[in-house]
Amino acid sequence: MVPYVPVDLYINLYLPSYSNLNAIGGWAYVSGGSKGIIIYRQTADVFSAYDRHCTHNADNPCGSVDVDSTSTYVECTCDGSQFQLYDGLVIKGPAAFSLKPYRTSYSLTSNVVHIYN
Repeated sequence: MVPYVPVDLYINLYLPSYSNLNAIGGWAYVSGGSKGIIIYRQTADVFSAYDRHCTHNADNPCGSVDVDSTSTYVECTCDGSQFQLYDGLVIKGPAAFSLKPYRTSYSLTSNVVHIYN
């Protein structure tokens, strides 16, 4: 089981390090959570965010996920499990559970994404 870690982050999309998130389909790594967070822009005003901690054999210290080189899915560096970049759902096992999601809200006026649990 992925451990619970309190998350309360604000991501300013005006910052150059988050410029990929200004386009639909853009993603970025963010510090926080258990092993880091991936944030993905689904639509103009909807973002998904989930922990980089692989859900298969979660106690294994090597089990973290990275976005693949084509930016189409997320893969566990340890067991090869694959998850959708869009929403963290399992594409290929051995993982049986989706990546741990975090809540998000977006303020158009300030161009800030709030990630929290």
